[in-house]
Amino acid sequence: MYWTSVCLVGIAEIGKGSDWEEFRDLVRGGIPVAYRNKIWQEVSGALDMRQPGYYKDLLSKQKVEACQWWSDIEMDLHRTFPTNVLFSPGGQGIERLKNVLLAYSLHNPTVGYCQGMNLLAGTLLLTNNSEEEAFWIMTAMLKRHLPEDYFTQQLLSPQADQRVLRELVQEIMPRLTMHLQEMHVDLTAVTFSWFLTLFTDCLPVETLLRVWDVFFVEGMLAVFRIAVAILWMNEKEIIKCRNGAAVYCYMKQMTLSMNQADKLIKAAFVTLKSYIQPDKVELKRQRHQRSVRQELMLEQQQRQQQQLLRMKAVASTSPSSDKKDVQC
Repeated sequence: MYWTSVCLVGIAEIGKGSDWEEFRDLVRGGIPVAYRNKIWQEVSGALDMRQPGYYKDLLSKQKVEACQWWSDIEMDLHRTFPTNVLFSPGGQGIERLKNVLLAYSLHNPTVGYCQGMNLLAGTLLLTNNSEEEAFWIMTAMLKRHLPEDYFTQQLLSPQADQRVLRELVQEIMPRLTMHLQEMHVDLTAVTFSWFLTLFTDCLPVETLLRVWDVFFVEGMLAVFRIAVAILWMNEKEIIKCRNGAAVYCYMKQMTLSMNQADKLIKAAFVTLKSYIQPDKVELKRQRHQRSVRQELMLEQQQRQQQQLLRMKAVASTSPSSDKKDVQC
């Protein structure tokens, strides 16, 4: 199978048998720049979701300042890839990014805007000259490829996924887990943003695009495999760090120099494949989602009880409403 045949036939015609596995392996090798936007639109589901005129209608629906998410969006616009010429002051990317984020907040008012979405949209604009196409790919990504509650206020799924990642690391790299515990390092403090931004805040752009190639085809399983592979490739250097501050410093920097995308993809999908199986990961995710949901419900009940106690305390100390008027 070759990329020219894939683009001529279309992803929908490939099916789910051996042809799909061949296509998946082709994607792991990297989608050529010339075909990336077309392939992403198809495998993300953006082409199926797209409605002619809908994007322009969203942007004409209300003034920018009237959008309840505008202040948050405006704050993050100039934080998005500030060293990239497209998003530098005066660059065309800022206006496009603003439009995509505003349109999505109006399209999905339940979620609106959440920090991290600017990096997702920004990455799509780096690979796509059409802001409307970027909007539809992002919409498909958040609807079909990430859990529904990934960007809700409680962040239920991201919390659960971090627990899954810690379990996988403990199973595959027990020495690393023990070292992090001894150094009092919270792995989530480093890896939480990897999941929430799909590595946009840590990997070099060329490597990031290769990771996204696989993500659009293989979903969240690819995110777990890439995250574990990053840690596995850096395990020896992390263990050399002799205190918590050194560990945090190294782990924050280690991804920035990962320019060998082929090496990362091979580690994630060949070397570590047998340790990170779809069924195994899904069972872990379901178990931890239940746990996090129960904990959130318990926290909510405790807050309600505390609020009730405060209300009773205030009522007991307030002057009696039937006190007689004092006569002079």
